[in-house]
Amino acid sequence: MGRDGLYLAWDFTVASRQSLTGPVLRMRDDALRGLGDRSPSFLVTQVADDVDDKIAREVKGVVWAPSYLDQYGGLPGSALHRGADGMPSQLPGNSQAVPFQCEIPRSALTRPARPALYGHGLLGNEGEVDAGNVKAMAAEHGFVFCATKWIGMADEDVPNVVSALADLTRFRTVADRLQQSLVNFTFLGRAMTRGFAGDKAFQNAAGAPLIDAGAELTYDGNSQGGIMGGALTAVSPDVRRAVLGVPAMNYSTLLNRSADFPQYAKVLDLFYPDRLDQQIGLALIQMLWDRGEADGYAWHMTDDPLPNTPKHRVLMHVAFGDHQVAPVAAEVEARTIGARIHAPALTPGRSPDKTPYWGIPTFGSSHDGSAMVVWDSGSPVPPLTNTPPTEGRDPHSDPRGSADARRQKAAFLTTGEVVDVCGGGPCVITP
Repeated sequence: MGRDGLYLAWDFTVASRQSLTGPVLRMRDDALRGLGDRSPSFLVTQVADDVDDKIAREVKGVVWAPSYLDQYGGLPGSALHRGADGMPSQLPGNSQAVPFQCEIPRSALTRPARPALYGHGLLGNEGEVDAGNVKAMAAEHGFVFCATKWIGMADEDVPNVVSALADLTRFRTVADRLQQSLVNFTFLGRAMTRGFAGDKAFQNAAGAPLIDAGAELTYDGNSQGGIMGGALTAVSPDVRRAVLGVPAMNYSTLLNRSADFPQYAKVLDLFYPDRLDQQIGLALIQMLWDRGEADGYAWHMTDDPLPNTPKHRVLMHVAFGDHQVAPVAAEVEARTIGARIHAPALTPGRSPDKTPYWGIPTFGSSHDGSAMVVWDSGSPVPPLTNTPPTEGRDPHSDPRGSADARRQKAAFLTTGEVVDVCGGGPCVITP
């Protein structure tokens, strides 16, 4: 048999678009149909003025979104409520309280700032939006950043995540809440662009809005926010441009290669002591996780959009030698979404690969489209094995801490163009 015939004998579909994205699209479309052109309901609960030299005002509150989970309020441990057709269905009157925190730069007091959603890191919360690098991005480039929780993998979910690792049959409670979080972020974005500007918490002393409601909504997230941000970008009808900081996809590949996982792996070791069983288990739960992270949405993230969804552009910022999110999985994502890579990506000899970043087209001084940029802080080359890095310092946070990287992010979020901020060479950061 010829090679072509052998290939065709094993050509099959492992998951359909409907299977992977259908549940979230059903939730999104149903929720937005009920909302119409209005802003979702929200309540401001706390306002702090004159926060620091960068931030004029910090606003906290709650947005309400329809909940498709099987417990009222959608508490940790809940799963999707399914209707007779097997698709997500809302319990009568069930809503999700979506906590938010917004950081408004001082420049917005005289000129409204552009709205941007921010996505927090591993098992974190919306409070991460007050991190120094996020406030610097807001102040330097005129963005209002608002964040909420990636429920399913937020701080409040830690006990449930641990229990799901002890009994993998419960893992749908993690993946299902993550799908609800995509609806929550969508509703927070609608509030930012259609509601917040009318509230005095988002106005200056003269009553002028601090958010430019006419500007397009964008997204910027890091680590888990970079991973989940890919899924949000793919399903968002409002976000056209997104920056994914230290991102990747496919958690089943990432876990064993992450320095964050060993503490959680102790639970897996206790209840599933056979390492082969663990790999089978991780591969099985990934089929659920695909619906709640970038892996299941990557094919439709940019130029092949989902139904009732625009095309998107994505800028990926990768930290070479990252201890927490394996860069090899970012390369897979870049190939999948059709991103180009800034070249030269690394200094000669830095990569252990014979052909570094094989299969990813390059660009030089600028690129009008989706892209990946590698930032090198001099950390050791990551292991080629299925193990986390253990040598040298972790460069995971370095790209977001670089003023040049923030300048590149701002240009992309504003215009969609990836500009060279590295002087024609590799993007190097001095820690």
